[in-house]
Amino acid sequence: MRLGGFFGASTTAELEPLCAKLDQYGLSAISAPSACGEMSDDEVASYGETARALGLVVGEWGYWENMMTPDGSLKKQRIQGLRKVLQKAEVMGVPCVMTLVGTKHASDHALAPEPYMFTEACKAEFRELVLRVLDGLTLETARYAIEPWCNTFFYQPEDIRAFIDSVDHPRFGVHLDQMNMVSFKDFYSTTDLINRTFDLLGEHTCSVHLKDIGWDHTHMFLKWDEVYVGDGVMDYDTYLRRLAQLPADISCYCEHMSEESDYALNFERLHERAQAAGVQFLSRGAQ
Repeated sequence: MRLGGFFGASTTAELEPLCAKLDQYGLSAISAPSACGEMSDDEVASYGETARALGLVVGEWGYWENMMTPDGSLKKQRIQGLRKVLQKAEVMGVPCVMTLVGTKHASDHALAPEPYMFTEACKAEFRELVLRVLDGLTLETARYAIEPWCNTFFYQPEDIRAFIDSVDHPRFGVHLDQMNMVSFKDFYSTTDLINRTFDLLGEHTCSVHLKDIGWDHTHMFLKWDEVYVGDGVMDYDTYLRRLAQLPADISCYCEHMSEESDYALNFERLHERAQAAGVQFLSRGAQ
């Protein structure tokens, strides 16, 4: 397992100066900067080679367009954009390019709820989209991965596995964000959720996010919040033990905080929890 979050490099020249900060927090994973999509293949290759020489894993590349936009012309453009990013990721040596399923909602906001997103018709349409994205691409390192979210069918481990099986493509998988997969029935049963997830999706997991989830009882209706690792209900002992069974270079990222001090607290807690669970995050350059 390789831990990352908050710190990144926009250019190849920024990679080496970044290492002191990464070492301070025991990090060895970074994300590909979105601007890499506009870099030449030579520049992208140089970025990946330099990162590897420094003992870093560039573990994921987020493409956050709404892939299920109701605008057909826009959808075609986004599919082409994603194909370009996957090709760039392959040149850089990035194992995972991820998107959400998205939504048909008129707002074109990928997280907006829309009943169509839970239908069999949606699954069929999105399967066709995934196959269009991957059609004809020669990929040996990069995979296209979907991050689960509660506004679509791609949410619970059983449904996700069924969809992956229906796509049946070796370069397709899941970006695992376990917190995003918590449903009401799982809130106090995250150990079972984690084990079901890894039993069904472990071999298809490309990269990982590390968060926790808490219940805000001061809100009049149901409201769950992202909280610091250890302040919520996620069984991190089980989560980290199961993650440690995946390939050693699997990248695991903290996200969604604005201050370095907040990330530092999460990093510290994750190292402590990993040690207590008998596993570890690999340092820069470690195998």
